[in-house]
Amino acid sequence: MPEENREIVPREEVEEGKISISKEVITSIAGLAAAEVEGIAPPKGGEFPKGEGVKRYVETEVGEGEVKVNIKVAVKYGYPVRDVAQKLQEKVKEEVERMTGLRVSSVNVEVAKLLFPEEEKAEEEG
Repeated sequence: MPEENREIVPREEVEEGKISISKEVITSIAGLAAAEVEGIAPPKGGEFPKGEGVKRYVETEVGEGEVKVNIKVAVKYGYPVRDVAQKLQEKVKEEVERMTGLRVSSVNVEVAKLLFPEEEKAEEEG
C-alpha cells in the first residue's frame, strides 16, 4: 500500500462549511423507507421504484432545517390500513432524520388504493 503524504488537521481546527442535501436524495430515502414497510406498495402494485421513478409517489418539501414528506401508496388487502399507514409515517420519518440530520415536520400518507392479491399477481406477470 502506498503511503499517503497528508497532514491530519485536528477537528477543532477545521473550518466547517455548509452541507446541502438535494431534494431528490431526500425523496429517494423516503421511497426506500416506504419499500421496507410490510403491506405497502405503489398505487399500481409491484415494488417501489428507485431513483427518478420514486417521484411519482413521493414528494418532499425542504425548508430551513426541516422536511415535509407526502407519499401516495396502496395498502395490500388484509393489512389494517391505519396501522400500516402509521408504520409508514414512522419509518419514513426515522430514516430521513437518521440519514440527513434534518427534522421531519410531517409525513402525509395518501392511501390511494387497496391492492388485492390478484392485482399483485397481474402486475408481477407483466
